[in-house]
Amino acid sequence: MAFAGKWTVAKFEGLKDVALAYGVEEGKMDPAKLQGATVTITQDKDNFTFNATGGLGKSGGHSMTVGGPSEGEIFGKAYSGTTAWVGDKIVFTGKSGVKITRSIEGGQLLYTVEYKGKVAKVWFNKS
Repeated sequence: MAFAGKWTVAKFEGLKDVALAYGVEEGKMDPAKLQGATVTITQDKDNFTFNATGGLGKSGGHSMTVGGPSEGEIFGKAYSGTTAWVGDKIVFTGKSGVKITRSIEGGQLLYTVEYKGKVAKVWFNKS
């Protein structure tokens, strides 16, 4: 249950490159919007609920079951695909080729977004 809790963005890198590769218009992206963004995660085994405020996607919530289909929004664009456990990481593989990995590294929640050879990382501290 290491993922459960409220997390606040601590730092990020590479977001602009991934967003551009993902087809986001440069004028519509502002990585600074991540400052102060939070995600609250509840976990019951393979079942997760994410409630986000601020950030680069839509504020609000979504649920997923690891091992099943998942949908969401990143950079203001919808995505869909499947999730799986890879060791102790949750890996989402999107139909569009986007890959989102959620892991706990050094006590921080780390989101790694990969798309068309570009990589972005967002680190969160537990609030």
